[in-house]
Amino acid sequence: MAASVSYSASNLLLKPLPDLDVAARHTTSHALYQIHFVGILQPWANFEAEVANTYNGQTWNLQAIASKLTGNFLAGSVHEERVFVCDERGIQGRLEGRAGTALGAVFKAQNQDLKLGAFKGALPPHPGYRKAPDFVLMTQAHMAKVVGEAKSPWISEHHLEDLYMFDLRLKHGFLTTYNQTVFLRKVDVGRAWGLEYSPVIYHGDRGSVSGTTVSFCQSLYHVGLLALADSDFGTSIGLRNQTWTISE
Repeated sequence: MAASVSYSASNLLLKPLPDLDVAARHTTSHALYQIHFVGILQPWANFEAEVANTYNGQTWNLQAIASKLTGNFLAGSVHEERVFVCDERGIQGRLEGRAGTALGAVFKAQNQDLKLGAFKGALPPHPGYRKAPDFVLMTQAHMAKVVGEAKSPWISEHHLEDLYMFDLRLKHGFLTTYNQTVFLRKVDVGRAWGLEYSPVIYHGDRGSVSGTTVSFCQSLYHVGLLALADSDFGTSIGLRNQTWTISE
């Protein structure tokens, strides 16, 4: 009989993401735009400690919501990557499949109204809005709370560019190559708009209760809860016509 281990919501959040199966034939050109952030940029101080505090402050649902084969039964199972990737669309799909499924189950177990998916499922900020960020955390009412953008990890220029936070008037976002992710938060520095960036979170990082290391899912769960409490970008503080990005 196959041996397996079960995971509750709290256990599942700590798991690292599996390595990508990158095809030998894949895209080779970068997908960067000549857009430059010109606001105040600063580190998101104590990010890992905040993530751990959020994790430790939860009253966790102890019901098992996932299981995984163990030992010799793991090799060749669906727990290893069975889908190859060769372009940015594949990166988006694997992150939605791996992290989105886990986070969706955790959010549901914790009665948090959030799901990860493609941005087109969310309500646009205004009629006629045609831009399409790669990811969104949204509510059942299709309200966007966190926006995300993905790039391919095998292209050297893609070492983690603000994304769509200002457009969507959202305070939180993330940039990811799947292998590396940076989480972003808009802050007010005096009367100026600023952007805080987290340390790089690697896909293979395993979460912890101490914050020594935090996983991608543990981090996005924290950012999601921050956004549920307050997702408004906030243009009422400081000059309303401040420049956030410039295009060349």
